[in-house]
Amino acid sequence: MPTHQTEKPDKQEAQGRPSQYDCYNCYFTEFLPAIVGQLLMENLRGLTCQVEIAVTDSGDPPWCLTVEQGRLTRVTHDGPDPQCRYVLDLDTLIDVVSAKCSPQDAFFEMRIEIEGDIERGLEISTALAAFFERFPFLPRRGS
Repeated sequence: MPTHQTEKPDKQEAQGRPSQYDCYNCYFTEFLPAIVGQLLMENLRGLTCQVEIAVTDSGDPPWCLTVEQGRLTRVTHDGPDPQCRYVLDLDTLIDVVSAKCSPQDAFFEMRIEIEGDIERGLEISTALAAFFERFPFLPRRGS
C-alpha cells in the first residue's frame, strides 16, 4: 500500500546518481512535456482520458494528465476532474515509467491505489503499459 507522506524526500543521492525525487521531477517537467501533442502510439489513437497521479512521498500536489485521441495534451498540477486517480510512491512510479513493472502488476501487488472509476483506471493503465514498454523513462546521471 502506498505510504502517505508530505515531506519531500532527500534530493541527494550517492555516487552522482539522480535521486528518486529528481527522476520523478524530470519525468513530469521534462520527459512528458517534450511529447505533448504527439501521438503516444498508433494503437492508443482512440484513448481519451483525464487522470490524476498522486505521488505520496513527493511532497508535491498531484499531477493531472489529459490524453485526447492518443495525444498527451496536458501535464499540470491542476486540471479538469479526473476519471480516475492513481496513488503511488516514488519507487513505484519510477518502476512503472521505466518499464520495470507494469501498472497492472503494481496495482495487483497493492503498490498503486486507483480511486474513482477503478474499471476505467485499469483500462487506461493497460493501454499505457504498452507506451511504457516502448518508451521507457531512463533517468540519466545528473538529472
